[in-house]
Amino acid sequence: MKILLLDVETSPLTVYAWGLWKQNINIKNIIDSSHLLCWAAKWLGEDTVEFASIMGGKRKMLQRIHTLLNEADAVVHYNGSRFDIPTLNKEFLLAGMTPPAPYAQIDLLQTARRQFRFPSNKLDYVGQALG
Repeated sequence: MKILLLDVETSPLTVYAWGLWKQNINIKNIIDSSHLLCWAAKWLGEDTVEFASIMGGKRKMLQRIHTLLNEADAVVHYNGSRFDIPTLNKEFLLAGMTPPAPYAQIDLLQTARRQFRFPSNKLDYVGQALG
C-alpha cells in the first residue's frame, strides 16, 4: 500500500473591510481569493521529502502533486479532509485538471479528537506532547 504524507500552505484571502472586529464581509469586497502557495509530501517509509511552490510555476506545482495523489492508495494529513484536500481539488478544477484517482484519507486531527483528550488539538501542541 502506498501511503502519502501531505501538507499544503495557502495565501490569505485579501478583502476590503470596514473594521477588525466581528466583520461579515460581502463577496463583492473580495480582492483576491486564497490560493495554494506550496506543498510538501513524502511516501511513508521513505526519507525523501518532495516540495513544490508557485515559485517554480503554478502548473508544474499542481501537476506534480496531482501525480503523487494519483499514485497514492491513502493520504495522511492533519485537518486535510476539511482544508488541504478541498484546497487542492479547487486548484485542480481551476487549472482545468481532472480529479485525481480515488484514495483513502487518514486525517490525524480527526483521530486526535476522536481517540484522545489533549487540552488542545492544534498540531503544534499534539506534536510537542508526543515528542
